[in-house]
Amino acid sequence: MASIWVDLTNPAHVIVLRPLVELLEAGGHEVTLTARPLSHTTELLDDWGHPYTAIGHHGGASRVGKALAAGSRTAQAFAFARGKRFDYGLAHGSTDLPPVGRLLRIPNTTMFDYEWARLQHELNCRLATRVLVPDAIPAERLEPYGARPPKLVQYPGLKEEYYLGDFEPDESVLGELGLDRERAVSVVRTAPLVRALPRRFRERAATAGAATAAGRGGSGRRTRTDGRSAPGVARAGRKLDRARARG
Repeated sequence: MASIWVDLTNPAHVIVLRPLVELLEAGGHEVTLTARPLSHTTELLDDWGHPYTAIGHHGGASRVGKALAAGSRTAQAFAFARGKRFDYGLAHGSTDLPPVGRLLRIPNTTMFDYEWARLQHELNCRLATRVLVPDAIPAERLEPYGARPPKLVQYPGLKEEYYLGDFEPDESVLGELGLDRERAVSVVRTAPLVRALPRRFRERAATAGAATAAGRGGSGRRTRTDGRSAPGVARAGRKLDRARARG
């Protein structure tokens, strides 16, 4: 059976690639995971319970920091993969696996579902063996990146349809968070690093989030699933509560 290297560089990749990893392992293949410790990537892997090796670090908000972190991680990924005799590689948007795969002659597939990340795709599409994308992306948009059949493979639908195909919601979460299931519940996705957002956008997002949580049909309770306070949303919510009390 094959030895396969899967590189995970942000939290979404854990969710997207987990079904494929499990299918490969069920087929008898040996799958090795590497992960960039960004946001909740390693936390999701810990929750899954699959062994992995953390490689790299977050470069911060500056372009220089990001560039240094990216270059450092590629070198670390090369050192990790060298000598392991991987038969194949798989990643969703990783900018490390395709170049390392090319240098070490490891055939690999790169996946993505957003065609306008030009710099990333100029690199990955040319260095990868296969480019796997949803058929919602017109093939002609990927030709400038060097992705054409047979290198380019398109699958029907969207990736969410695959990894959520057998999803069953856990309703006990509402009770754990102390939410009233008879009222409307709004879920707001916050940025991994709130400080990376422009100040004006943060303020608008905080006000909108508070209004959604405390507004029409809401319970007025602002809850974060990670158990920490949300200062911006909380402050905006308190202002909204005081305004209601005066009115």
